[in-house]
Amino acid sequence: MIRAVVIGLAATVAAIAAEVGTDKVLALRQGHSTAAVARATEARKTHEINVPRIKDGVIKGYAVMLLSYTVDLSALRTAAMAPDSILVDEAFRYVYDDDTIDFDHLDRFDLARMSKALIRAVNARVKADVVVDVGVQEFTYAPISDTHGRPGP
Repeated sequence: MIRAVVIGLAATVAAIAAEVGTDKVLALRQGHSTAAVARATEARKTHEINVPRIKDGVIKGYAVMLLSYTVDLSALRTAAMAPDSILVDEAFRYVYDDDTIDFDHLDRFDLARMSKALIRAVNARVKADVVVDVGVQEFTYAPISDTHGRPGP
């Protein structure tokens, strides 16, 4: 008889604990989804960015980039300035100043590191966390020998 009562109490406690745990998990999920919805973002693109590669005082070629980025619209309203032209400037500076880029093997280039550096630099210049993410849509290199001899527009 005592054994049946103990088993009944254990089953009751387990059922109550499961219901309380389920309620807490559902409340956490709802809280996360509400927080995610509260942050309104917008995807944007830069125009094509051409960065000259200069070695020994001579232009050796051009790095060509096309970036996409996500902005936080609420932070954009309070920012000192729009991040659009600043992102282009920071991307140009990053590639122009980085002498370690091996343009013959762009597959080895750390695009994630560049994206993080661009986010930090742009947000620092606009004095707000406006840029959420930067993606690289195109990153190629055109040697100067490929650009000479092309017919003009």
